[in-house]
Amino acid sequence: MQTSAREILDTFLPQGLVVELIGPDQPVRRIAAVEDCAPGDLVFVDRAEFVPLVAERRPAVAVTSSALKAQFAGCSGLGVLVATDVGLAQAFIKQRYGARDYEAAGWGRIHPSAVVHETADIHETAAVEPRAVIGRNVHVGERTRIMAGAIVEHDARIGSDTIVHPNAVIGYGCVLGDEVVIGAGAVIGSDGFGYAQDRQRRSHAIPQTGIVVLGDRVRIGANCCVDRAAYRATRIGAGTKLDNLCHVAHNVQIGEDCLMTSMFCVAGSTVIGDRLIASSPTAIIDHARICDDVVLVHRAGVAADIDRPGTYAGLPLQPWKEYARNTAVFRKLDDLRRRLAALERKAD
Repeated sequence: MQTSAREILDTFLPQGLVVELIGPDQPVRRIAAVEDCAPGDLVFVDRAEFVPLVAERRPAVAVTSSALKAQFAGCSGLGVLVATDVGLAQAFIKQRYGARDYEAAGWGRIHPSAVVHETADIHETAAVEPRAVIGRNVHVGERTRIMAGAIVEHDARIGSDTIVHPNAVIGYGCVLGDEVVIGAGAVIGSDGFGYAQDRQRRSHAIPQTGIVVLGDRVRIGANCCVDRAAYRATRIGAGTKLDNLCHVAHNVQIGEDCLMTSMFCVAGSTVIGDRLIASSPTAIIDHARICDDVVLVHRAGVAADIDRPGTYAGLPLQPWKEYARNTAVFRKLDDLRRRLAALERKAD
């Protein structure tokens, strides 16, 4: 990479993310972690404990907060960029200057080993890597990349600036928005788990003929499964991110800007609002309704609707403060049992 402190300031000053440059306008060759940075590097510093490392290792530029900028006064030759939010600055600066270069694979536009149906509409700026399969009437948008071994089944539609990683499957008829990321081995549009049982308890499949719709900027991690709906659509809203190894069942509706870590599992026909945060592992029962701005932690098991924003934990699910109090008591159960037994003996 080739940039400079001044260029970064000029790029992000209009949006108010980087607001000041202190010191020289140093050229930048690489973005690095503070612990192993070297001259010519750019680093992000959001804690005072990292300042001595910067002084010792002498990178070219440090991106830091207004609260910490004065601590770099003794670092001669260092360019200091002041950010309103160091975490966001790291996200946007690294996206622009230090993200993965997919063109480095060198496969060209459509690899000869790819199988592309003659009716597929692949934009001239899109790329299809080795042994990928593109089905009938598929649409692939601008600058989208279908990586090696991925399969896009017939009638699927994929927007612009989307990455489908190796060996992922986009099922027939499914719709992906712009700037979507599908992790390696993920399956979008697997059959939903729908069965009817007869009197002998034999299970008979209900064909799952709906689709999956992913909004813009959705990220689906590696080896996730998002099941197609029985009739209409399983939907995941814009900006929502799923970690690796998550499962979304048929007919589920997930709102915008949610974050779910690995082992998140939601059963069929549940409706989740915007900005849910779920830590690992979280399980949600079918047909539940969860309002906006809910946080699920500590092995949360959702067995009923949640209609108030807040943090919930455990099974049975409890508001965080109640859960913390009960957990504190639980740790002392053996001592409480002994004391109760002693009191009972005295009473006898």
